[in-house]
Amino acid sequence: MAAGDRAVSPSARSAALRVFADARLTRSSLFAGLVAVGFANGISEKVYRSVADNGFATAIFNTFDISIILWGACFAALAMFSLASAEDGLRRGDGLVSLLAGLAFLAPVPALSWLGLSLIAVHLRRTASDDPTRRAAAIVFALTIPLFWARLAFAAFSGTILHIDARLVGWMIGTVPVANVVPLADGSGSLFIAPGCSSLANLSLVWVSAAVFVNLRSGRWTLPAIGWTAACAAAVIAINILRIGLIGFYPSQYDLLHGPVGASAAGWLTFAVIALISYHRVGFDAAR
Repeated sequence: MAAGDRAVSPSARSAALRVFADARLTRSSLFAGLVAVGFANGISEKVYRSVADNGFATAIFNTFDISIILWGACFAALAMFSLASAEDGLRRGDGLVSLLAGLAFLAPVPALSWLGLSLIAVHLRRTASDDPTRRAAAIVFALTIPLFWARLAFAAFSGTILHIDARLVGWMIGTVPVANVVPLADGSGSLFIAPGCSSLANLSLVWVSAAVFVNLRSGRWTLPAIGWTAACAAAVIAINILRIGLIGFYPSQYDLLHGPVGASAAGWLTFAVIALISYHRVGFDAAR
């Protein structure tokens, strides 16, 4: 034995082997890791574009153009996984679901990550025996709605959705829209409602926030919680329609209302309404 080497006693070896023997992969740790990887891969393209367009510091300040609600939902799901039973081992079907989700994460199309996460959420919701895992699965599925399913719905029904927004704006400013084109109140021109101005994106955030607070507190959707979620959705639509309507009333202020100042003001007001109603009413009524 060389100088300075130390012999490892048999008792130390056996203790180390017992530690490795007792350590095992639980369902919660497996799927929590998959959710973290899937979320990171799914937002990778958006993060890259945010950094490339605005610089790293600005991108961080803007949370990489990803709503704080979505970041919070991801952390909430991982927190619920941490509360799951450590005695819950792997089950039949877990390997296949993990393999399919992993293949979706590895594909060079970030949007497929949301399909992988949806598969994980549905599988866990159907097979979980403990309440924290079921709640985590519900939050994970809600997380995929604005990032995938709402976009898919918009691609299929964009004409109808934009027409509804245009009708609401036209009703507010007193003009009659044609498809998604709304005549200005003073008759000087028309306002074209683009997909980025639709209320659908913020409506999906309402659902995510409500799902987070319901599942963090009780996991049960009560009638009052559903009612407050609907009220929150109505408030979010009103904020978006009000902003567009103000452009229809004051087209000379287009740069202010539609530019960074107007977008930031509307974004923060929408976030405040969603967070406050979800925290104080939706989650409270669900817990009660």
